[in-house]
Amino acid sequence: MAALREEYPAACALTHANQLELLVATILSAQTTDARVNQVTPALFARMRSAGDYAQADPGELEGLIHSTGFFRAKARALIGMGGVLQGRFGGQVPVTMEGLTSLPGVAGRPPTWCVGVG
Repeated sequence: MAALREEYPAACALTHANQLELLVATILSAQTTDARVNQVTPALFARMRSAGDYAQADPGELEGLIHSTGFFRAKARALIGMGGVLQGRFGGQVPVTMEGLTSLPGVAGRPPTWCVGVG
C-alpha cells in the first residue's frame, strides 16, 4: 500500500492538515473554487480548531470568515450544525463511513467521497 501511495499521491487541491479541515474545506467548496476556499481556510482554521469550536461558533463571526466563498449564511449554518452532530454523535471526530458522513449537515454528493478517499 505504501508503494501505491508513493506512486499515486492523493490529488486533493484543498489545503488541509486533518480530516476535520478537509471536511470543512469540502463543505465550503460548494459553488466556488478550491483556490477561493484555500484563501479563506487559513484564518478559519486558526480560529476553529475542533468540532466543538464550530458547534459553538457565533454565526456572524463564522459568516465573516467565510463570506468570500459565497452562500456564506447557508455554509455557516451547515458548519455549525456539522460541529454539533460531530460532538453529539461522533465524539468530536469525523466519521469514516459514508453513512456517518452523509448524516452531517452540509454534506451531500461529492464531499463524502472526497473525505473518505482523501482524508
